[in-house]
Amino acid sequence: MYKQEEVLIQGETTIAATITTPNQEQSAFPAIVLIGGTGGLNRDGNGTGFKSNLYKDLAEWLTTQGFVTLRFDKRGIGKSGGNRHSVGVTELVDDVATIIRYLKSLDRVSEDILLLGHSEGCIVVTLATEHESVSGMILLSGAGVTLKTSMQEQAHALLEEVGRTKGIKGKLLRLSLNEKSVIRKQHKLFERVTATDQDTMRIQLMKFPAKWLREHLAYTDESLRKRLVQLNLPTLAITGERDVQTDARHLDELDALHALNIETVRVADMDHMLKHFDGEMSILDVKKQYRSQHGEPLHPELQHQLHKWLMRHNWIL
Repeated sequence: MYKQEEVLIQGETTIAATITTPNQEQSAFPAIVLIGGTGGLNRDGNGTGFKSNLYKDLAEWLTTQGFVTLRFDKRGIGKSGGNRHSVGVTELVDDVATIIRYLKSLDRVSEDILLLGHSEGCIVVTLATEHESVSGMILLSGAGVTLKTSMQEQAHALLEEVGRTKGIKGKLLRLSLNEKSVIRKQHKLFERVTATDQDTMRIQLMKFPAKWLREHLAYTDESLRKRLVQLNLPTLAITGERDVQTDARHLDELDALHALNIETVRVADMDHMLKHFDGEMSILDVKKQYRSQHGEPLHPELQHQLHKWLMRHNWIL
């Protein structure tokens, strides 16, 4: 059904990636680059103590639709070079630009290259398109929303859930998770990374990527949405209504721009990992939820909406 190969792309550092190519008699195919979310997950969407294969599943499904796909390890992750702790948004964007240039050099890739971002990857995609020309963008679980907004909303959602939790469990949670320990601690973190020019800092004896957060804090939701309009590229933004990490209501803010190039879709029973979920939304138990979904397919409505949009723009023949 498809061919798969590992490649090393030389940019500012070595980028390790997997390319999947349709096993069809065709000289060139459109391509999609997958840009993953926050944290130490590798090109497949897996990390220490966590396995989802989310990006592997996405890449392989998109290849069955007729696309060359490329997914990669971020700097300092997996087989890629660099130090993950000193990487900022600038480097994340530079690496995507390097990958786009690499794909443009391949005979098997047509002139159509799209970027697909998930979670934090939506921000990186929005910024990368200003450095290298592409044909379109797919933004999953995070379109037009800054990392700061997501972090703040998650903190408030956590406190609300703790406040609703009954019994001994609730009382114990409220001792450790309260406004002082969550909201004020977050504000202090923002202040600390903004006050330094160092790439990293020590927080509770752990090395923290200060440059990465500081560069994220330089953007606003309004500035990201403005960029999406100004780029004037075909853009599909999809968020699930069962997503506890990104509020699907942010899609309404994109709709309010009345930009003809931007299409939004809310999937009623899809979570942040793009899987079907109709249980109780809980930020406290979200990691347990994600682990329980390992092996489940991508949400069928997500696949349907992607297929429909890609066909409409003639990227699927």
